[in-house]
Amino acid sequence: FAALREERDWLVPADRRRSARADSGQEWSSRSVVRKACGRCWRMKFGQDLKNNIVPEWEHGYIAYDKLKELIKQLSSQNVDGREALEEAFFMLLEEELEKVNRFYLDKVTEFDGELTALGGDTKSRPRSNSISSAGTASADQMMQLHAKIGQLQAFVWLNTQGFEKIMKKYDKFMGLRHTAAAKTPDFEARLRNEAFKSDRLESCLERFKLLRSQINQESGSLELKLISGSANKSLAEEISARLGVPLSPAKVRRFNDGEVNIQLCDSVRGCSVYIVQPTCPPVNDHLIELLLLISAARRASAASVTAVVPYYGYARQDRKDRSRVPISAADVSRMMEAMGVDRVVCVDLHCAQIQGFFGPRTPVDNLFAAPIAVTYFTMKDLVKPVIVSPDAGGVARAKLFMEGLQFSADVPHLAVCSKVGDNVTLVGDVDGCDVIIVDDLIDTARTLTTAANMCKDHGARRVFGFSTHALFSGTAGELIEASSVDEIIVSNTIKLPQKLLESTRKVRQLSVGKLIAEAIRAIHTGTSVSELFSTNFSGATIQ
Repeated sequence: FAALREERDWLVPADRRRSARADSGQEWSSRSVVRKACGRCWRMKFGQDLKNNIVPEWEHGYIAYDKLKELIKQLSSQNVDGREALEEAFFMLLEEELEKVNRFYLDKVTEFDGELTALGGDTKSRPRSNSISSAGTASADQMMQLHAKIGQLQAFVWLNTQGFEKIMKKYDKFMGLRHTAAAKTPDFEARLRNEAFKSDRLESCLERFKLLRSQINQESGSLELKLISGSANKSLAEEISARLGVPLSPAKVRRFNDGEVNIQLCDSVRGCSVYIVQPTCPPVNDHLIELLLLISAARRASAASVTAVVPYYGYARQDRKDRSRVPISAADVSRMMEAMGVDRVVCVDLHCAQIQGFFGPRTPVDNLFAAPIAVTYFTMKDLVKPVIVSPDAGGVARAKLFMEGLQFSADVPHLAVCSKVGDNVTLVGDVDGCDVIIVDDLIDTARTLTTAANMCKDHGARRVFGFSTHALFSGTAGELIEASSVDEIIVSNTIKLPQKLLESTRKVRQLSVGKLIAEAIRAIHTGTSVSELFSTNFSGATIQ
């Protein structure tokens, strides 16, 4: 693993590398995970995430996000007569920033093309039968450095795209144009897609690099990482790809007229370590079959190992036999995944931790926790006498875990529970004059959460927030949330938010777990501890 660890160090900026920690020899529990991860709470704004991920040597090439943001604030504070000059200055600066990012991107791609040619990567100029060693110029160390720089440029593209989109959304928000016909964001986002830094020149460079790296890997015997995305949550997979600095391997996912799923992997995965990103979110059965076929395709294509990254594990609620003549569906899904040949599974906040036991000992399951990301967000809210509420008796353990993470806030949090007996719901605990956070692992119809929120408000709660890792939002969930007493609901992006929800309520805010999953994949691929991730602060996650 020495070479892989060295490659990992090239992928991570120097100021963010962490020294290896000696293993204490003690077992780590979910409670210790939250305590460690929530020890320090930083601001969770995009500007901070941008600063954390900037390559120092490239700092002059990134969007001047703070300067543009400051101009927008000045614009919003001016009266109508004084806005014209400032507005002109804002759009001039925006154009200059776009030109700067485009120019920097093109210079870097040209530089990488030159390095690939020098390394013997121009496969058209030499016979296919020639080996890398006969070219006499390529070396593993140089390839690692070039791999890191190409990955950093991919992250550069993603960060600047996010930056420009967020700046225009802020402009619309502060100028009162959001959700109106005069909003500039839709046209600007369409324009962004045609900018030079969004062109396919980097993709062409990556293709040349992959050809060269494959030949080197064949000679050295090392495993190449391949990242494949299904159709369930493409945007999350793209973020993970950008943060890892590993391009998504193309895969064709099509459907016949009768609904059959047709899968084809467009890259060779022979002898590679394959990671498939595919939550089994609605439509659950379609996405589950798609995941199983992607695993099967990678296995039949002679992949060395296949890891299923399943941020949301469908059928997780059917984890026991609570009535006669019913299946344990969560266990049956695990059997199907194992039958297809999966080697490892990565999930985020399983409905019940016992689901890990449904997989055999040869198929380890890593259950990642999204709570630390939410805890860091809520510490920015200046909570007054915080109370963590479990909307039902079954979620008390989860609420306690979240409460322990908030122990680092100024006010020591307390716990309350909504107890349901038949149709009667009773609140056990005092919430009068308190800021309440209702914690659950998923929101489906939102009836449980809104009922708990209304009850807390009736009992004198000051503000009511909700947190859930998985946001299904089925049926009329948006309308229920908008009509309820809840002030804001925080969810993760393990599942894409339905368009119907976005149109019916503005109370839902989404946090990204892309950084958490990317670091988990990096740890698995390099053979380092996954549990150490929860000693790290992931509060730089972007807010959407």
